[in-house]
Amino acid sequence: MILILDDHPLVRQGISSLIRSYWKEKNIFEAGTVKESISIMKRNPVDLAFVDINLGSESGFTLIRWIKDQELKTKIFVITSSSRQCDFKYAQELAVDAYVFKDAFIDEIAYGLKTIERGGKFYSSAIIENISKKTEDERCLETLTNRELDILSLISQGYSNERISKTLYISEGTVKKHITNILSKLNLKSMVDAIVFANKNNYLIQYAINKSLKPDMRKEG
Repeated sequence: MILILDDHPLVRQGISSLIRSYWKEKNIFEAGTVKESISIMKRNPVDLAFVDINLGSESGFTLIRWIKDQELKTKIFVITSSSRQCDFKYAQELAVDAYVFKDAFIDEIAYGLKTIERGGKFYSSAIIENISKKTEDERCLETLTNRELDILSLISQGYSNERISKTLYISEGTVKKHITNILSKLNLKSMVDAIVFANKNNYLIQYAINKSLKPDMRKEG
């Protein structure tokens, strides 16, 4: 049994047509929301789930995490328009079986299906090429400590220095020192620049915070 999660009916129909040309005997369920998908999977054993990451107001990662938490044997085939490197990296960490862009050729998707059917994993060459290119913003963010990332995240949410100090249990003076370091490392001139940068790269900041390999640094001042 196969599930297709995408908030666009035409996309679901296209994927469904492709699957039927590959597996005529498979039953296919279509869903436009995570809630609908979970409801289907609770009632039916799903062998393969096609999942889009961007679903309007929600994320396909919610379903993927649910599948992993339930320890289901469902294979996960991500097919998305998202070219964000952090999305692919997170998908890898969740051990998805395949990841391709929506504009991939039918032959590539079909090859991906054959690969995961044999027990392998398939990541589109376009994905691999994309993640090999780091932006200047990403390189700059890698120079920030965890505390600086925390503060930059709060800045993007409109927090004042006073509110940041209370949230992180540090003094305003310490907050100001961190902000000075942030501006220097990111080659920014003012708080306005920092806010613009943080809003533009919020997903990268959150990814860096969530996946940091240095949790001890969160105890710093």
